[in-house]
Amino acid sequence: MARPTHDIVATLGEYTAQDGTKKKRYHPCGVAFTNAQGQVSLKLAALPCGPEWSGWLSLYPVKTEERPDPRPVQRSMPAAPAAGDEDDDDQIPF
Repeated sequence: MARPTHDIVATLGEYTAQDGTKKKRYHPCGVAFTNAQGQVSLKLAALPCGPEWSGWLSLYPVKTEERPDPRPVQRSMPAAPAAGDEDDDDQIPF
């Protein structure tokens, strides 16, 4: 499977940081893929609507070290107690 080459983001206004500097507010909208021929395909997951959005989307190169693994995480369930191992003190806090 191809890996995303760019993040797609929308700029939704500005905010003032704690140090007093103005910064842009970004909203992630999807990812872009670039094939061997240089063609770009977009996969949109969200699209903002409202007066603060100018209608423009921007592409930024993917930061691979910050992107989590897209595969689902396999978590094991705790083993059920064996017959006769039930504890009278219930550990459920409610």
